[in-house]
Amino acid sequence: RIICFNWINCNSGGAIDDDGVSDMHTVVIPIAGPYLLSLGCQLMGHSGGIQLKRNKREKLMDGGRSDIVDLNEDDVLEVYAEGGTKFKEVNLMGCLLRPRVFITPGTTM
Repeated sequence: RIICFNWINCNSGGAIDDDGVSDMHTVVIPIAGPYLLSLGCQLMGHSGGIQLKRNKREKLMDGGRSDIVDLNEDDVLEVYAEGGTKFKEVNLMGCLLRPRVFITPGTTM
């Protein structure tokens, strides 16, 4: 089951497509390069788990993990929960470490 986000903060425009009405459940990578990703979760009891997937196929990490992952432009990240998973809180954080293309200082995406 895919998990929808209820709060998103994005400082590099274009990663989140928010129309203000529909549920937000995907993050589209705006700039290719290595990202520091962290998927945190607070599970209730020992029920199931969550995982972060790239392009609906490739499993990147399980909940409670951090890793540096090389992502391409237009990759889609989604958070999935196993059946029967009960959780109190889920958070996904990502930071671009070094873009593959030069970005002129003071410009916006």
